[in-house]
Amino acid sequence: MKKVIGLFCLIVCMTGLFTSSVQAENFEDDWIQGLVVDQNGEPVIGASIFEKGTQNGTVTDVDGKFKLDVQSYDHTLEISYIGYTTQRIKPKKGDNLHIVLVEDSKTMDEVVVVGYQTMRKTDVVGAVSSIKSKELNVTTPTVGQSLVGKVSGVQIAQVSGAPYQSTKIRVRGVASINASSDPLYVIDGYPSNEDLMLSPEDIESIEVLKDAASAAIYGSRAAGGVVLITTKRGKEGKAKVNYNFQFSVNQLAKKVKLLNSAQFADLVVDGRNNAYKNFMVNAGKAWDDAYFSDTNDVRAQRLGSSNSAAMIPEFLYDFENQRVITPEYDTDWQDELYRNAPSQRHHISVNGGTDKIRYEVSAAYQNQEGIILSTGQRRLNLRGNLDIQVSSKFKVGANFSNTSNWNREVEEGRFDHGPILGALIYAPIFRCYDENGQLVKGEMTSYSSNYGFQQIENPVALATETKIRRNGVRNTYNLTASYEPLKDLFLKANLGMYNYSEKYEFYRPTSLSSGANLPGTDQAKAAANSIARTSLQSDYLAEFTANYNKSWNQVHNFSGVAGYSIQKNMYDILGVKATGYQDDHITEVTGHGADPSDITLNSTSKSNWTMISYFTRLNYNFANKYYLTASFRGDASSLFGPENRWGYFPSISAAWTVSNEDFYKAAFGDSSSLKVRASWGMSGNNNIGNYQYAAVMNSPSGTVIGNGTIVSAMYPGGVKDNAIGWESTSQYNVGVDLGLFNNRLAISANYYLSHTQDLLFEQPVSAISGATSMLTNLPNSKIRNTGCDIQVDGRVLSGKDYSFNISGNISVNRNKVLELDGGNTIITNGAERSYKTHITMEGQPIGMFYGFKVIGMVTEADMAGIQADDAVYKANGNKFPEGYKLKGPARSLSQSFALQPGDIYFEDVNGDGVVDDNDKTVIGNPHPKFTYGLNLSGSYKDFDMSASFNGSYGNKVLDGQDYYLFNMEGSGNQYVEADQRYRDVENPGNGWVYKASRGGTQSNSTRLSTFYLQDGSFFRCTNISVGYTFSNVKNWSKGVISNLRVYVAADNLFTISKYKGYNPEVDYNDGANLTPGVDYGKYPLVRAYNMGLQLTF
Repeated sequence: MKKVIGLFCLIVCMTGLFTSSVQAENFEDDWIQGLVVDQNGEPVIGASIFEKGTQNGTVTDVDGKFKLDVQSYDHTLEISYIGYTTQRIKPKKGDNLHIVLVEDSKTMDEVVVVGYQTMRKTDVVGAVSSIKSKELNVTTPTVGQSLVGKVSGVQIAQVSGAPYQSTKIRVRGVASINASSDPLYVIDGYPSNEDLMLSPEDIESIEVLKDAASAAIYGSRAAGGVVLITTKRGKEGKAKVNYNFQFSVNQLAKKVKLLNSAQFADLVVDGRNNAYKNFMVNAGKAWDDAYFSDTNDVRAQRLGSSNSAAMIPEFLYDFENQRVITPEYDTDWQDELYRNAPSQRHHISVNGGTDKIRYEVSAAYQNQEGIILSTGQRRLNLRGNLDIQVSSKFKVGANFSNTSNWNREVEEGRFDHGPILGALIYAPIFRCYDENGQLVKGEMTSYSSNYGFQQIENPVALATETKIRRNGVRNTYNLTASYEPLKDLFLKANLGMYNYSEKYEFYRPTSLSSGANLPGTDQAKAAANSIARTSLQSDYLAEFTANYNKSWNQVHNFSGVAGYSIQKNMYDILGVKATGYQDDHITEVTGHGADPSDITLNSTSKSNWTMISYFTRLNYNFANKYYLTASFRGDASSLFGPENRWGYFPSISAAWTVSNEDFYKAAFGDSSSLKVRASWGMSGNNNIGNYQYAAVMNSPSGTVIGNGTIVSAMYPGGVKDNAIGWESTSQYNVGVDLGLFNNRLAISANYYLSHTQDLLFEQPVSAISGATSMLTNLPNSKIRNTGCDIQVDGRVLSGKDYSFNISGNISVNRNKVLELDGGNTIITNGAERSYKTHITMEGQPIGMFYGFKVIGMVTEADMAGIQADDAVYKANGNKFPEGYKLKGPARSLSQSFALQPGDIYFEDVNGDGVVDDNDKTVIGNPHPKFTYGLNLSGSYKDFDMSASFNGSYGNKVLDGQDYYLFNMEGSGNQYVEADQRYRDVENPGNGWVYKASRGGTQSNSTRLSTFYLQDGSFFRCTNISVGYTFSNVKNWSKGVISNLRVYVAADNLFTISKYKGYNPEVDYNDGANLTPGVDYGKYPLVRAYNMGLQLTF
């Protein structure tokens, strides 16, 4: 770390020295040259400079600079750029012009990055969304959060509130079964899939390449879309220092409504009494409701043995009077686990330079405490860049970035190790701390054996005493050089290196209970373990491109890029696990902690891959009316099998700016604009893993040979495919861009149709081969995604002292599996244990929820029909006589006892009279019908405000927590709706929450069904901000401070949703394509209240 900081300081010092020396030099040149900037001093890229009356002209480069050899100084120069008023000047020999273009509200436009090139937005023919720095929600801690709701056609989900986690991004749906659907991230020209750990204040712009025609230039990595991130660079002018500070208080965005201790005690008693009755009746024994007064000893005697499902803790039940005793404690475990967590952010940047050298350096520090006790992240970002114009034809540049993070994490998932789910289920009748302020541990689990409670440890103890640390360092280095050997031809070299090192440490102490075994017992000590894992990833990039731009007669405009790149990636992971701890004095893997004989390898791997690529893109437009773009890329990757190394990805697109036609202008004038576009392209998905084609031997293991002797032996591994390759996506896109009322209203709409084939699939093979499946590109496989996205931007009000803008977007995507090689069906489990939750099959979207459909609750009126059905039911064959029509609800073969009033029952899909696995079907869709975003911004004099909203409609969420949180057993706490359950005929509850029972009588309710699916639709205020700029601060400070703004803001201020859990956007399986939409102990969403200031010196 010291070396990194030292290098950063050295760059700053050298930059200052070099700037001073260059400023002292005098450059003499006969050419006319200059800089074109906008009213904010930002360079205008691609501005046209023409010598009037000739065909002589040029365009400004990426720094806004130009150089032109004029034919006659009597001619006028016209400097123009769409979106700005044309300037006309008379040049003089040797002029070094500084031209400020004034925005023309009639033709507003901008420059976008499209991959290896920049273009005017009006020249773009593909589906590209561009977000500038001023549009980002920079009060959020991550780049992903700052984009939520901003981009049409892109679903950005806040799946976790952990300070060390980012968002999930999906561009136009999911197009793979087993390969990742994440987009490719390209940061300052460096293709990478690293986490977006940048500081939002460092970002200049973000472009999302949505259609295959735009993304095809990135070939085999672009099927999930491409996100291009450009960071801020130095600008010519006096050094400018910016400092931003923000203080935040983070809290739980939503508290789940649970039973209080009195309600929980009532559920426990109700469930045990119902189970007691069911056990007696099922055993053919006499029953009387007076038996509810039986003590636990009498119950065990009547049943023949003690059954915890029928036993009630004496401190909860007055047996004699059949009355629930109000518990002594009423602990709100969410209040105990979650806290109001402070965080602070600092960001400082220095920007400046001359016409020969420009620099930008920045540093950011964030200390964000997590809302869960003991969690948090500290993060340090350092970034710098340097641009040097060595001569009029030769430029060099350098980029450097460093991100260091120190994470304190928490386990998620099941309550036996995850405190998030544990805090929901842990019974409120137990206390968190004793009278001395010490954590009470092992209390609920100590009652598990006798009374049927879940074996859960105090969730606060789980969170604070389990140690999880993850420290990482990311470094990226870039060197670039650009040379203009011929007019308008630019050769560029980009050499880069990225490395990431991480140290992960985990320790589960002996001080926590293990199952029913209390802390400090031999079993608890045996469960204690630690993991230490170091990871090192290195990536090297060499990229060489040639760009050519030429215009003729002011009507023919051509640009093109051709290039070659090679990228090599290496990673090395070494992990060890230790057991045998006797105490918690040493909480890591060392020779002084666990016995060396108890240390084993864990998660150890090493891998290398290399990719070589050739690519080109050609752009032509005639008179800014007719546009044609074609691109091609070829990738050869060591990830692919030796028989299938190369992949080829072409694209073609065209556009027509109708509003530049004379007939359009005659009909509608200049107050509107219209462009139509169409494109087709191929892209690939190479996220197939490494060495998937290599057949290897398994690791040595004990094998029985000959006379029964066990010896160490090796045997062949699984069958491999030497031709395994990328998944291919072909996509068509048609779009329209419309500007109305002098472009005060802009509308962009796209319709797309994509097909993905050669799906990566575990194809079953004959067991004779020694394996049961082979990973391959499945023939005759195809997934379709089709949909539309619409973006609307409006400048509603615009005056001297006020403004108000509104923008919105809506995205619709329909996913469907068209072919799976003759009907392969994939059934997977996405939550608790081995319960199957999702199905992927032909004719349905990927990862649909799979289970039983609840069609009602048994009532007293159904009992006569059930008894009639019982009379003819053949239990030995699990069937009814042929042609028999049921009189009552269908019985489930997983139902331990006969259906009774208050039980839910399922649909008999195949009509055979019984409900079994053959009646499982698609029961819900985790994919939304549409997603949307809404953004407002405005100002009045020195005040400014902005607000952002996003939402989703029509998707379901599988609350996997309901296996315990909504099972009516009383084995742990429940949703508050459990208090509205069926009790008896006089107290039927709300009509859909079934009756309580701790025993195996509710097997129907423990099978995945529509009962556990909830509406995942939501509307959320993601950010709202109000600021005030002190316009006279420059006078007050005598020129020291040029700008001062203070603001207050809130992130995730509110969410409107019917979902009972923490967050309807949750994704427990971290983006797995086959198991989306599951909630199961995931870190809850966070609401943040922020206040800050922004200073410029």
